[in-house]
Amino acid sequence: MATTSAVQSTPAASSTDDSRHIYTVAAKSLQDCVELLQSLKAAMAVEAQEAQEAQEAQEQELQRLQRQTNDNHKNDTPAGTSMRDIHHMSRSASQEAEQDPDSPAATAGTGSAVSKPPRAASSLPQAITPCPRSEMYTKPSVLACQGTIGKHVRHLHDHYRLLLATFPPTQGLSQEHQWSVDYDKRSREVPMESDIDYAIEELERLQFRLERHVASTNLDSSHKQQNGTPAATPSEQDIPMPNDLLQPVTLMATIDPTKGPVSFQSTFGRELWFCSLHAVHHFAMIKVICAEFGMSLTEGFGVAPSTLKSRMQHQ
Repeated sequence: MATTSAVQSTPAASSTDDSRHIYTVAAKSLQDCVELLQSLKAAMAVEAQEAQEAQEAQEQELQRLQRQTNDNHKNDTPAGTSMRDIHHMSRSASQEAEQDPDSPAATAGTGSAVSKPPRAASSLPQAITPCPRSEMYTKPSVLACQGTIGKHVRHLHDHYRLLLATFPPTQGLSQEHQWSVDYDKRSREVPMESDIDYAIEELERLQFRLERHVASTNLDSSHKQQNGTPAATPSEQDIPMPNDLLQPVTLMATIDPTKGPVSFQSTFGRELWFCSLHAVHHFAMIKVICAEFGMSLTEGFGVAPSTLKSRMQHQ
């Protein structure tokens, strides 16, 4: 009988170990969002650098043309010509260039030394809605119901934040105190929606908190070192973290806008998984917005784990 009991307990233990993997999955979800925003920041930096270089090149070309115009005036202006006459001739030449791009005034001084090769075709998808990279985080999407990347990021982050923030010990209450979470009480019109650096900081704060919890439950210190888990700040070390995935949670939800919230019974593990899967769906919306603005993301971004598993099985 003892042998039978030991054999029967093995699947349960394995199931518990597998379910605890949700901490890592949740942390990875937040990390994916951070990496997306960092890629967007990098694209912004490249765009800003290109714009600066283009402006400098334009200013240099204008200076060169001005010098050439001055030299031409000195060489071609008859003796005794007044400055008023010179300005009049310069203005006439400019008007001629605007009316006829092939006129001598328009083509003067535009030799091969200043010509530029045609820009190489971009490998990025064609933008449906033209948008500078600097505006992508906050620009409303036409295809995604006027949503923005910033609002989707804030929304998915809020679910993780509210779940962990309502953990009773986090509020100075006992572990046995009733745990209740209402995702509808999330923040709106906050800096996270418009400030990409602030968003990255807040996402990483939750990501590192989850990663530290995973590391703290592993007794192998060398494993912690290999993972490179960030050290907690003194203030973050004292933040309690739920450890029991089966701890009851009461979910308050608005299911009808004309009525008050209703309650559902759940568990912490179930809600942490909900937050992770909920984030994937918002990643899919962010992917649509990025495609609309001409920025491609990896194929697996915004795809549910079950869908990825199905694809792998049919390869």
